[in-house]
Amino acid sequence: MAVPRTKTGVRALLGAHGIHPRRLRGQNFLVDGNLIDAIVRDAGVGSQDAVLEIGTGTGILTDALAERAGAVVSVDIDGELQALTRALREWPASVRFVTADILAGKRKLNPAVIDLWGGAGAGLRPRVVSNLPYAIATPVVACLLFEGIPLVDATLLVQREAAERMTAPVGARAYGPLAIAVALLAEARTLRAVPPQVFWPEPKVESALVRLAPRDPELGRRLAREGFPDRLLQAFGQRRKALRRLFGPDRLAAEGLSPDVRPQELTPKQWLALLTVPRR
Repeated sequence: MAVPRTKTGVRALLGAHGIHPRRLRGQNFLVDGNLIDAIVRDAGVGSQDAVLEIGTGTGILTDALAERAGAVVSVDIDGELQALTRALREWPASVRFVTADILAGKRKLNPAVIDLWGGAGAGLRPRVVSNLPYAIATPVVACLLFEGIPLVDATLLVQREAAERMTAPVGARAYGPLAIAVALLAEARTLRAVPPQVFWPEPKVESALVRLAPRDPELGRRLAREGFPDRLLQAFGQRRKALRRLFGPDRLAAEGLSPDVRPQELTPKQWLALLTVPRR
């Protein structure tokens, strides 16, 4: 057998084994070989890289990464599907499969997976290349940033809405905690738009390929220790209300802010100053 690179091939493979895509697990499988090749080129994967792939799926991306990366750790929560993928070809020793949830709760990456990735890629550059299940895109990105993993970059295929939340400017509708965290802790760029037709089943939304390059792991760890993510989420929980209700006019005035300012009006640097200085 071989790893299928078309919609017809994926449907035939799963149908022959009685496996059906599970919506609750975000199983929209890539079925376009040309796009896969483009993703790997965009990511610039080479023999000096240890790649973490979140979401093995039917192995189409794993297969392409295996031919280029120095090491690949591919994790998937679906053991039945991953076992099928492992049987599709003779995988090189540089590829390791893990059946596990990448998240240990909503605020932490699975330490066993991260440790295996680090061990498999000893001496190589740590990178992430993934077709992320839509439901976990935001928590995975937040964990990568706030856990301060020494990561070269992450090239992620996500729902377009998630990409917009990562890169939104101040005042935009999509501007919120994720955009602020990304702006403070990484360089972010949208590489390409991706239509629904390259997936099976087809999602009802468009996707986008984004690259995040973390630039200050220590700051991410410090902000997590200080509770910055939770306090930011709390503030945006009432995004239509003036921040004086949360911080008080004196605290806002100390930062040169109006008592009527609203969460979406503050820049990432203003949020950093407001939430990392003890409130009076």
